[in-house]
Amino acid sequence: MAFIGALCLILVLTTLAGHFCNRMGIPAVIGQILVGIVIGPAMLGLIHNTNLVQTFANIGVIMLMFIGGLESNLTLLRRFLKPAIIVAMCGVIMPVVLMGATAALAFHYGTFEAIYIGVIFSATSVSISVAVLRDYHALDTSEGATILGSAVADDIIGVILLSIMISLMGTG
Repeated sequence: MAFIGALCLILVLTTLAGHFCNRMGIPAVIGQILVGIVIGPAMLGLIHNTNLVQTFANIGVIMLMFIGGLESNLTLLRRFLKPAIIVAMCGVIMPVVLMGATAALAFHYGTFEAIYIGVIFSATSVSISVAVLRDYHALDTSEGATILGSAVADDIIGVILLSIMISLMGTG
């Protein structure tokens, strides 16, 4: 029964925060993330990351991605594939180089460890991109298609690079 109360609290507060953020011209997802920070273990500790909460969070992300897929224009995505790939490559290369170099200089890591940290920083969040583009009704624009395509490509490249880095690490 406690979980149902927690779920109701999450739904009510995130809905209200999303609504008020939209009224202020801010993407709803910003308010929803802030609610998670405030009522979660980081601040008030009203909600804890239990298996049930994690399961419902995963369902929410899946639904958001599904809705993003329903609202995406595949023809538009295909038309802006080249710019999306270019943006995605920059979105991978820049964090790997900048964060890797920062980690290497600041913490005296070796090259391999620094690149690994840079690869971790290259990950984007397609679900956040979809939520923001939906709030601004920009999924069906050329910019939206480029952003969505690059976010997807960036995540694919990031997962491949992370898999390579983990396999190179071995058991070390």
